[in-house]
Amino acid sequence: MIDGLMRKPSVAVPLVLRRLRAKLDDWREAQKNYNRLWHEQCEKNHAKWLASQAAAVRQVDSRQMRSKTLLNEADTAAEEVRVSCKQ
Repeated sequence: MIDGLMRKPSVAVPLVLRRLRAKLDDWREAQKNYNRLWHEQCEKNHAKWLASQAAAVRQVDSRQMRSKTLLNEADTAAEEVRVSCKQ
């Protein structure tokens, strides 16, 4: 191909351009297919990620809603109020 470009560029250039355009079309089609596939995979993974995050949030919520934790927070808040009132 390079040899043809050097010897007869007027003949080789249109051929090379046609092949490059065909290759570009092939790459665009492949990219469109991969984008569709990647989008589907991202949606599946996003759902799994949300499920795992929900489990983590539930675990944190259950820890924070325990009576011992709530009482400690109330005591801390009351102590802060007492300290600020004394000043």
